[in-house]
Amino acid sequence: AQKALAREVITFLHGSGEYDKALKMSEVLFSGNVSELSADEIELCFKGVPNFEITEEISLIDMLVNNNICSSRREAREFLNSNAISINGNIVTDENMVINSNIAIDNKVIVIRRGKKKYFLGIIK
Repeated sequence: AQKALAREVITFLHGSGEYDKALKMSEVLFSGNVSELSADEIELCFKGVPNFEITEEISLIDMLVNNNICSSRREAREFLNSNAISINGNIVTDENMVINSNIAIDNKVIVIRRGKKKYFLGIIK
């Protein structure tokens, strides 16, 4: 009933195209596979999420600490070893990983998830 109500309201207010886009985004977010979205859709979905800019290549550990995703290098290693860090929906365990535009979605954004509910958005400049 809730889904039918949401479909009718969104379709009435914004049209069926916007409903299809909203449905796709919500399904992707609940499945955790954000790599299926475009960079623009990700920026729209994660509008209120803490974000930061990445201007040059940086190691994963330094990125996590410098942008307050983890409070220390030790904590960052603990999160990585316990599979609590994912980038663009993929669990990351390699602390020597280099963050650059090659791993970004559309060479623009990186979605970092720490634990189950904490999301951060890295914007490549």
